Amino acid sequence: MASDRVVPSRSPKYIAVRMKQPLDTLIAGESGSFELEARLTTAETAPGKPMRWDRETTAPLVIYMAAPEASGIAFIDRVHPDRPYRHILIKFDCPPGSDSKPLVATVAYIVNARSHAGSHSFWMDIYGQLVGADGIRVQDAGVFRLPFDVDTHLKTKVLMLTIIAVAVFLFIVEWVRVDVVAIAMMVLLPELGLLNAQDTFKGLSSNAVVAIIGVMIISYGLNRAGLVNRILQPLLKTVGKSPRRLTVIFSSLIAVISSVMQNTGAAVLFLPAIRLVTSYRLKIPISRVLMPIGMSAILGGTLTMIGTSPLILLNDILPAGMPKFAFLELTPIGLALVVGGITYLATVGLTLLARRQEKSSGCKSRSVDDTGEGILDAYPLIKGPFEIHVPEDFRPASLPLTVTQIRRHYLVNIVASAKTDGTCKVAPLPDMTIQPGHSLCVYGPEKAVARFVKAYGLELKEGPEYFKNNMFNPSLAGIVEGVVSPRSSLIGQTIKGIGFRETFGLNALAIHQAHKAYYRQLADRPLQAGDAVLLHGTWEQLHSLEDLHRNLIIITPFEEEFHKPEKSAWAAICFLVTLALMILSSFYFQSQPYNPIPLSVCLMLGAVGMVLTRVISINEAYRAVDWRTVFLLGGLIPLGMAMGQTGTAEWIARGIVAGLGPLMSPLLLLVLLATLSSGFSMVISNVGACTLLIPLGLSMANQVGVDPRVAAIVVGLGVSNAFILPTHQVNALYMGPGDYQTRDYIRVGSGLAVIYIAILVTMSYLFYLK
Repeated sequence: MASDRVVPSRSPKYIAVRMKQPLDTLIAGESGSFELEARLTTAETAPGKPMRWDRETTAPLVIYMAAPEASGIAFIDRVHPDRPYRHILIKFDCPPGSDSKPLVATVAYIVNARSHAGSHSFWMDIYGQLVGADGIRVQDAGVFRLPFDVDTHLKTKVLMLTIIAVAVFLFIVEWVRVDVVAIAMMVLLPELGLLNAQDTFKGLSSNAVVAIIGVMIISYGLNRAGLVNRILQPLLKTVGKSPRRLTVIFSSLIAVISSVMQNTGAAVLFLPAIRLVTSYRLKIPISRVLMPIGMSAILGGTLTMIGTSPLILLNDILPAGMPKFAFLELTPIGLALVVGGITYLATVGLTLLARRQEKSSGCKSRSVDDTGEGILDAYPLIKGPFEIHVPEDFRPASLPLTVTQIRRHYLVNIVASAKTDGTCKVAPLPDMTIQPGHSLCVYGPEKAVARFVKAYGLELKEGPEYFKNNMFNPSLAGIVEGVVSPRSSLIGQTIKGIGFRETFGLNALAIHQAHKAYYRQLADRPLQAGDAVLLHGTWEQLHSLEDLHRNLIIITPFEEEFHKPEKSAWAAICFLVTLALMILSSFYFQSQPYNPIPLSVCLMLGAVGMVLTRVISINEAYRAVDWRTVFLLGGLIPLGMAMGQTGTAEWIARGIVAGLGPLMSPLLLLVLLATLSSGFSMVISNVGACTLLIPLGLSMANQVGVDPRVAAIVVGLGVSNAFILPTHQVNALYMGPGDYQTRDYIRVGSGLAVIYIAILVTMSYLFYLK
């Protein structure tokens, strides 16, 4: 009861005021009254001679009582009953007979129907006129704060649950985009009286949303600088011929990278390297390993407080006064999840996927995507890339030396040449000759390449060395197919006349004309409408061709953004400075009264650094932001706030705890929250699940007597348990390239989901409740 929690402040010396009857929780939209009782204190509680009321005054005790505006409480005055006020002057009459009897006054009130659930305090300014034993008049004064609780009506809670049910239903069926649903909820809640109007747009201005924007821009900058590919290239040699080793190495690395950048962005960066290794080194379908690596990216998001959107959101939706989570506070739990998850995926997961391949052996699985092997299916003589080294003692004698001559004699296309000083020439001119010490990147039939190497005494490298960061990097260069349009000015012209090498820095590897592929004498073959030209070059050069030469239609999807390796140092500096600031913020400033660099500020500083150092342009920074996610997050934060303001979360929590009765325990609470989090994240976004379940989890923890932060941890990490269905962004991204079906995710993800819940509950219990 609220009346049991009287908190005195400058209390009167001789007067004690309390509720005559305990004050029940006040309900929005209802009215009622309560009685205040005032007594003179005894000598034991107030030193000095006994006091008595001054009976010569009209009102020996006067109390000015006020209710906070946020409570929605208004007092009804007997003089003006039609005009309730937030404050009232209460005058007490002297009791007949002995002064030991209490003074009693009745206070009538009404609660605004749009009031929200919460705890408040009445402010009581007390003034009493007393007479001492020696007849001297004494004025006693002081202040009381009297706590009370306000709750909403049952119909308000039902309306809130209806709104949540509608939102969840729309998230599932996706009749409208999820961000549109979130925005609709954001603007609808205040109109229905479920949210304070001033809180409508707090989500969009929250630290969580700003931090998400910063993470997106930094991730884009790291990708643009090609840092991830620089890390991946040295690891390709360690993979060997083992799918399990590939899974363990790539899964561990993508988990670490996903801890500091968006797991979806990390998954995009790893996809080309996975395709390259599976198709050219292991010669296995990409579906054998792609799902475990993608799920590891989701697991890696649990390592830090910026790894996933729900964890970024978590600190923002904790109640005021609750300690925030440090940057690496959840790392021990996340590390256990990553190790346990990768162990399962590299053993049971790979076995299940291998059985899937055996069952579907009648249907050939795609080993690479449409932008690679799919194009080359129509050009069987184009293989590669290969790296060839020209020895220092190379003596050509009478052998053909120019690019054109070598192509004509051996069908070997030299697409790039690197000198000993490290300079690299892409699409070398037709009359360029090979020189001692050069390294060549070539395409052509495997037997023709071997014949060329043997005839010239050259060295064919087993793996890329000089060209590993450019020509062998699928994020920097590759092969596309362009079609001559019907009204193109290129009709009747030749490759030589157009000047692909000189103008655009591109190599024409083949021409598909009249249902036949041509590999020789391409430079002098007139182009016709509908001809397909197979081109090799960097994505930057291909963008130039697409933008400036509209007569050739590029029909192959290729990288929209090309890498800028020269900016990798600046990108690394911006990232490391951001990481250092986040660690400083979490381990030092977060324990101080004021934190000048919260995570949102650290991340935005890193994002601004990426722009100022020209790793990316400001327009690219705007494009890097997934505004759908921003508005989804900004719209769902008010939904979680409304659950708290209407008291719906606490009401449901009380019902669950009461329903389970003696069965409820701290361990059962953690299991229940982890299971609910996983279930919600399968049907709605993990951000939405976190927003809805955090208020519920905190209320249930308070009911059971468990530290509410533990409930927040289980929910914040539990919503990342999205492995059973391809609803998570990473699962959806890898579903197409891996040629997976929903039942594949159910088969592999079910076991992982159970292991995830077991590790999460066990680690949370041991670290915080044991």
